[in-house]
Amino acid sequence: MKAEFTHLAGVERPKAEPVVPFDTPVLDFLEALSKEIRRDRGLLRYPEMAAFGFWIRRAHMEEFKKRYEDGRVRIGRGVVFHMAASNVPLLFAYSMVMGLLAGNSCVIRISIRCQEEDFILCEIIDNLLNKPPFASMRDRISVFSCERDHEIVRSWAEACDGLMVWGGDETISVVRKWNLRPDGVSVMFPDRYSICILNQKSMAGMQGEELRKLAHSFVNDTYAMDQNACSSPRYIIWNQGEEKEKEEAEAVHKKWWNAIEKEAASYDLSPHKATKKYEALCRYSMTMEGIIKTERFGNLVYTILLSGIPKAPETYRGTWGLFFEYQGDYRRVLKELAVRQLQTVTYYGLDGKELMDYVMDHHLYGIHRIVPVGNAMNLDLIWDGQDTIRMLSREIIREEEHESV
Repeated sequence: MKAEFTHLAGVERPKAEPVVPFDTPVLDFLEALSKEIRRDRGLLRYPEMAAFGFWIRRAHMEEFKKRYEDGRVRIGRGVVFHMAASNVPLLFAYSMVMGLLAGNSCVIRISIRCQEEDFILCEIIDNLLNKPPFASMRDRISVFSCERDHEIVRSWAEACDGLMVWGGDETISVVRKWNLRPDGVSVMFPDRYSICILNQKSMAGMQGEELRKLAHSFVNDTYAMDQNACSSPRYIIWNQGEEKEKEEAEAVHKKWWNAIEKEAASYDLSPHKATKKYEALCRYSMTMEGIIKTERFGNLVYTILLSGIPKAPETYRGTWGLFFEYQGDYRRVLKELAVRQLQTVTYYGLDGKELMDYVMDHHLYGIHRIVPVGNAMNLDLIWDGQDTIRMLSREIIREEEHESV
């Protein structure tokens, strides 16, 4: 297996010719790729594929471009090598887009254990690159599949002008020990976890279509990636304060989780996932301190209600519909949750600015994103607090010549 290597798209060795960020040929290629994906109805069975096709549409890329129209001169760094985790479908493609938009050629390694849609997208990309209008783009892209310890992976990582790694802490620790170029730029995305804050008072009277829409948004934030994405909430904080809110808590929670079970009905909970989730519930029930109660809503939703936030909250993993809950004023526990691994905070029924002000005023260590429920999976060019366009490009400073006085 170690020797396995499969070339999937583009050329084997792309040209190291940096261009300006948001170069027109790049935008044209992404626009064509978006149309290819969205016109194929057979791809609709892959929600992640449809989402990616929509994300790279021309209008969205132009919106990103406007952020960087500040009069400064930028150009790509050369060749950026990408290593993407295999448990998030199409992550490699989002990473590639970031590298291309920043003005670089891209070499992308994907795991041989990647999702089916990853390989399907590679075929679509390669077919598009073989068309005459995109001959120049073909020279700027290379996608291959192999094991992580294949010699070519380390070779590219040590030779590239920029390195982008999406993976666990263990993977990143290994990469950092390699002989990386002193002048190369490394953009690392290590293990993260996320939370959701729901204002109980705002949800108490919620019924019908309003409840269904919010539940649907929450399901998209969580079940869409088996709850494996770094931005998928694991902890649900029920913000409540008054005594009356405590009395109505049980009814609100049951209404909410029943709505989630209904909206998640189409989720593919395989026997393997169901078994592993139940094992996790049993393990946490036996070993985790501060558990008030556990509940099951069918086989799709398991919840563990906690009296407080455990030490090292990032080490407790909820997947396939397993959630940790806490009831009380979110301000009492946010500092405990805001370790450096905390990435995204989704919220409903709160003032987003007030939440942001609380984070800033209390100098919280973690938290890179604060977004409404339903936006957890919206990937941005600024991720984990890192501006990928600025990091993967270089700014050229020019000064006018002045006469000597």
